[in-house]
Amino acid sequence: MSNLTKAIQDLEDQKRRIDAALKILRDLNHNGHVSTTGTRNISTEGRRRIAEAQRRRWAKARAAAAAKK
Repeated sequence: MSNLTKAIQDLEDQKRRIDAALKILRDLNHNGHVSTTGTRNISTEGRRRIAEAQRRRWAKARAAAAAKK
């Protein structure tokens, strides 16, 4: 293999690695995690159920903390 052919092959390999790294970086979302499905939309009812469940968990945790005192 001539020096020129070797140089071209090395540059093409480097380009493939750079393209792969760029694809990964473009796929990252704002939190640094790879986005697999895009954004998810939660209905108002679903958001309300989640909030209510979290309030129950907080109340349970506060009750447990108060019982320890």
